[in-house]
Amino acid sequence: MKAIRLPHRFRRNEGVAAVELALVLPLLLVILFGIIDFGLYFYNDLQLTHVARDAARHLTVGQEGDADAAIDNATLVSTTITSRDLDAGSHANDATVTLTATYQTLTPLPAMLGFFGGGLGSTMDINATAIMRRE
Repeated sequence: MKAIRLPHRFRRNEGVAAVELALVLPLLLVILFGIIDFGLYFYNDLQLTHVARDAARHLTVGQEGDADAAIDNATLVSTTITSRDLDAGSHANDATVTLTATYQTLTPLPAMLGFFGGGLGSTMDINATAIMRRE
């Protein structure tokens, strides 16, 4: 039995790599943008928690000015602290710091997936609270 040979025009592989790239590239970009944006979001969440903890520690030893300085000197990537609540614990033995920040996305991932109202520079809120016993 003889094998059937296809005409020459059906045996060419000249555009296969471009078609495969076009099919796989959107998925790879979503994964890359997700790693970047959500990695930075969780980094900023952790940093905000550390800032709140440092400010609460300063409040427990009676250094309210240093607590404000710790919050003002916070270095967060694409994040701004929008509100702060420092309670030195006048009615209790606890010092409480509550911080709220707004994270601005760096990639167009939210627009691609339809999250957070979409668009480059969409915002997400980050909250951190630290409570420490006064010394």
